[in-house]
Amino acid sequence: MVIDIHAHVYRWPVLKKRNNGLSMMSAEEQVRRMDEKRVDKAVILPLTSAEVIGEPQSMGEVFDICRLYPGRFIPFCDFDVRRCDLDSVDAFRDVLDQYVARGAKGVGELTSRVYWDDPRLWNLFAACEDLGLPVTFHTSPPEVVTYGLIDELGFPRFEKALQRFPNLRFFGHSASFWSEISGDLTADGKEGYSRTPVAPGGTLVRLFRTYPNLCGDLSAGSGFNALTRDPAFTFEFLDEFRDRLLLGLDHTDAELDFQHIEWLRDRRDEGHIAPDVCEKILWRNADRILGLGIADGD
Repeated sequence: MVIDIHAHVYRWPVLKKRNNGLSMMSAEEQVRRMDEKRVDKAVILPLTSAEVIGEPQSMGEVFDICRLYPGRFIPFCDFDVRRCDLDSVDAFRDVLDQYVARGAKGVGELTSRVYWDDPRLWNLFAACEDLGLPVTFHTSPPEVVTYGLIDELGFPRFEKALQRFPNLRFFGHSASFWSEISGDLTADGKEGYSRTPVAPGGTLVRLFRTYPNLCGDLSAGSGFNALTRDPAFTFEFLDEFRDRLLLGLDHTDAELDFQHIEWLRDRRDEGHIAPDVCEKILWRNADRILGLGIADGD
């Protein structure tokens, strides 16, 4: 069993991305790739904020994809918290209740360009915590013009959210997130893909040890770089946080072919990663956290 916690899937992709001229993946392309990599299920993360490079999606499109491919996709729902009518916890809860009734299992990928301690964002977090819905986020620094929730070096604002919402599971993702594993990180390196060994004292390691509601989404080049830049560190990190790390791929177009699954299984076969740890990362953690009930049928 393999569950991809981070997929972007479109019913009718039309626009080509400006960064590479390729369209986002259609449901047909995504299922084909899943079959090639023997991925059983994937979480669809809709894109809704003004900053994202993909076409904005409706939840109707996401639920329709899930209907067309029963058993293959798990829907999350997404918000741009700057929407004027979502001005309270109750407003978010009302919309979330409707999405949950249709099968939504979480929220994300949050990509709005707002600071982590923005009151509008915290209204959403409070509603998610009430309903037991995890949140997948992309984060980035204030110096860069891009998408993602904004925080400075060391995650001072994100840490406030971890403290304020102890029962809300945060699925961390992006270069700016995973770069914080190393204690020698500087502000101008937050969006980078460092290949140097991980230095002791990284903010992210401290946050994982302090806040049990923090989880790691290992998707995309950022997550794969975090896995592979310093294998000795990685094997200890995976073992220590085995219950809070989740496989993700983040294939945004048909030419991408991330090697997370192959790398994890190869390291397992070499004896660097325990088989039970590998299974937790590949699917058991996602099954447990999202309440899918797959392991109950083992």
